[in-house]
Formats: sequence, C-alpha cells, structure tokens
Amino acid sequence: MRVLSLNYLIEESVIKLAEKFQLPERIVNIEEVPWVPFTENQSCYFKPLRFDLNTGTWIYLFKIKSNQVLGRHRHTGGSVIGYNIQGKWRYEGREWVAEPGTFIYEPPGDIHTLITKDEEVVTLFILGGSLQYFDENDQIVGQDDIYTVLKKYRDFCELHGIRIRDDLIY
Repeated sequence: MRVLSLNYLIEESVIKLAEKFQLPERIVNIEEVPWVPFTENQSCYFKPLRFDLNTGTWIYLFKIKSNQVLGRHRHTGGSVIGYNIQGKWRYEGREWVAEPGTFIYEPPGDIHTLITKDEEVVTLFILGGSLQYFDENDQIVGQDDIYTVLKKYRDFCELHGIRIRDDLIY
C-alpha cells in the first residue's frame, strides 16, 4: 500500500488547477496568414501572430521593402524584442547592423529611424504599448497600438475576403 504525502497531494491539485485555466496550445502556419500593409505607402507589411488584449502585447513578422525608411518613432509601454530573419537593417545614427540571426532588445522610450538597404527585410517583433510617430519638429503625428494593428488586420481581411484568424487573439 502506497502512502501519499500531503505535499504530493497539494502539488497534484495545483498542477491540475493550472492545467484547467491555462491557455490552450496554439500553432500558426505563417503561410496561412496574409502580409498586411502596415504603412500607407505600403513600404512595410506585417503578419500577425498574436494579439494579447490582456497585456497589450502584439507579436508579428514585419517586412520592409529594400531601400526604405520607417520614420522616426518611439515605443512606449514596454521593451521591444526582435529577431532578424532576412535582410539587413539599422537605426540611423547607430553603429550596429541587424543581419539575419541578430537579436534586438530596445528599451522603451528610445526614438529611432529604421533604415533598410538593398534587400527586403523580415524581422520577428514582440512588443507592447504604443508606437508613436514623429515629424521633423518632434511632434507626434501618428500612433499605433494593439488595437489599431488588429483593426488593420481585420479591415484587410474583410476587404480581400480572407478569413479572420480569431485564434490569433488571446
């Protein structure tokens, strides 16, 4: 006869409770998600992978055409994590260049301008908060956050008859 300890029983109960309330596993084939225009001039696109409406975190692949500039902008509300997959890019005034395989950490509040060269760039980004855009006089001229990006995705899908992936919103 096996005697179960109280600690073992408590541990098993906690595990079962956690499993009951945790999010289900999610698998996304990125080929099934469209490239959605991110900028009005269609120089940048994104493939959404997750919209976490509880924390305001959004995860997406970001594609920028060659020889393009994503104007001066600042991230608020949290750090930005990036992993460059394809092409090379840099921030104006910085010495480093993100090449394929480069991990990028950006502290919140940093203002920068993203520049690509002669090849298309694809980077995985994880970020929260908002993305504020600035003009040459340091005035905010636009802003994106999880809700505006989700709206861009939904509007694009509706316009093109593409099924909206509600499983990306969790």
